[in-house]
Amino acid sequence: MEIGERLREQRKTRQLSQAKLAEALHLSRQSISKWENGTALPSFANVVAISELFGISLDELIKGDEALMDHLKHEEFIRPISKLVIMGIAICVGILIVFAWLHISMIQVSGWLGLIAVVGFIGLLCTLNWEQLNKSLSRKAVIWGAICLGTLAAPAASNMIATAIKAMIEGFNRGYHG
Repeated sequence: MEIGERLREQRKTRQLSQAKLAEALHLSRQSISKWENGTALPSFANVVAISELFGISLDELIKGDEALMDHLKHEEFIRPISKLVIMGIAICVGILIVFAWLHISMIQVSGWLGLIAVVGFIGLLCTLNWEQLNKSLSRKAVIWGAICLGTLAAPAASNMIATAIKAMIEGFNRGYHG
């Protein structure tokens, strides 16, 4: 029996519609339909989620499905977030090595690096699948994300406020004395 047949059987046993199962797995109904019809195969993460949701072993779920076994063998196991972290660390190390080799201090290029970081962040925000991200964030992830964002933004906000106040004072002094 193939994964699609097992999935349909388990879903119907639990009296779940494709839409309800998709909602429980944070997927689209079309994904469930494709799996059940055999036009697509679930990822390893989705197979594990299905196994946990239905309370059946992975062996029970995938045993005998050669197409799925082959698919899982060739599936990419480094997740995008892991790639993001690894590439970010590699870029950081690369920048530090190049700057050390060229005898460039971070102070000399901090403005440019900040600009590149802002452009990269905007690019990230523009290319995210926000609907999928919203579905996948837990309450704890939102809290930790807010703590991270707030602590990263505080120094920049502090500098902006200090610069604005300094400019206002200088403008006031020029106007008062001029």
